[in-house]
Amino acid sequence: MSLDSELEQTAKAIGALELKKSHLLREADEVDLALRIARAKHGRLLNQNAHMYKLPNEILGHIFTICQRSREPKPVHVPFEVLASHVCSMWREVATGTPLLWTSIVVKVRPKQLLAKMVLEWKLSRVRVYLARSGSCPFTTSFDIVGPFQMDQILDLVSAHADRWRRLSISIKNPPAATLEIWQALHSLYAPALEHVSIWLTKLSMGGHVLSDTDCTPPLIFRGGAPSLKFVRLSGIALGCLLPPLGLLETLHLSGYPLSYAAFRAMLEGIPNLINLSLHRMHITHRPLECTPILLPHLRALRVCGTPDDEIAYLDPHPHRILRLLRAPALEALVLKDFDAFDEQVFPTVHTLTLHACPLSAGEMFRMLRAFPALTTFRLDESLPDILDLLGMPDGVSAPDTPPWPRLHTLAVTDMESSDVELLCDMVEQRAELGAPLARVFLDRRSRVVLRKKDRLAWLQKTLQVERHDGMYAWPVGLGYEDNDEGFWDPS
Repeated sequence: MSLDSELEQTAKAIGALELKKSHLLREADEVDLALRIARAKHGRLLNQNAHMYKLPNEILGHIFTICQRSREPKPVHVPFEVLASHVCSMWREVATGTPLLWTSIVVKVRPKQLLAKMVLEWKLSRVRVYLARSGSCPFTTSFDIVGPFQMDQILDLVSAHADRWRRLSISIKNPPAATLEIWQALHSLYAPALEHVSIWLTKLSMGGHVLSDTDCTPPLIFRGGAPSLKFVRLSGIALGCLLPPLGLLETLHLSGYPLSYAAFRAMLEGIPNLINLSLHRMHITHRPLECTPILLPHLRALRVCGTPDDEIAYLDPHPHRILRLLRAPALEALVLKDFDAFDEQVFPTVHTLTLHACPLSAGEMFRMLRAFPALTTFRLDESLPDILDLLGMPDGVSAPDTPPWPRLHTLAVTDMESSDVELLCDMVEQRAELGAPLARVFLDRRSRVVLRKKDRLAWLQKTLQVERHDGMYAWPVGLGYEDNDEGFWDPS
């Protein structure tokens, strides 16, 4: 046989074998597909025998919503509603068919994500899915962005559903054009169901614009109206550029922006039913030497945080004096943070006082003891241990036989030092001897550990009611939902 004929035969043999191989591979693929289908069907049949499968879809959907609301001990990267929809076909059907599971739209972007391709398209796709699956339910939107991320398309997408917006939260660091994007998306919207707006933007640099009273007159966003708006938080340049309608507010939180006294007064007087006011590192400028305090007749809770930053302290060297600018005849709860002085004034209706990072001198502490005659609850940290000694001593002025704050029944202590253990225990004993005993004390984990190491925790538990309190104090009380943008207690 010649070489040419052998080459021709082997070529035909190779072709036939390759054809046979392709048929076998195709047959194997068909078998694999059939096997996957059979296994999926078998799995569904097994699932149908499980007790969970016997629950009506409505009950299972309700269980999902309860699980979603429960707090996780650690932050999870995949939301519960997504996890539930990937367990099995039944769970996916129930999860995707339960609109309440998809009413929290979170857009979180970090610098590392900005390097990935298609990050914007992926975020847009996810938002569309949530908007579609949430149906006609009211929804919340949260933007948590670090870095130069263009959010205008996402804002436009969710703004198209403004009629069912319930809460809007925007937190952006280093936003080169974010302020303009937010304003363009929100300036003319009508949001009838919107209850909560929180916008944290970059801190104002030195020498920035001071907001005047003419700047505060018209709303700059939601000009179409937001008749349900009760809670507003504005921080940094958001206070100067993204002011929503404030007339119907109950809770207002302002942070990190220079505000003239005239603008400050005009803003507060334009909120007749204000109940909760929080001022965080605010700089009230151009204060007149003599002025009538701003009347806030319905204010129940007030928080004020001073300004320890040297670079801006020149704007407001005496943050404690902001208390003199306000008159709140119905005030019940007062929180002071980063205060190093306390003026001579009286708060006759305040029953709850919280002090954090307030290293007051002895004279300032005596002023404070006289300022709250009706106090029943006192919260403090390690910055003010000497006041524990004073609380156990007889009041030598108004009531020689009783200690200061005779109505005080609840004490909360955080970050206790070991050197303060005996001060606390002695104060508890002395107040009991003076006929003004404490009823209960709240302790954080560190304080409990310190007391236990000193063998005083058991004694304290026998003497009065000891309860745990870890974390920051909720504000305002009775908000009804989790506020993830609370920045009042941040160290900077």
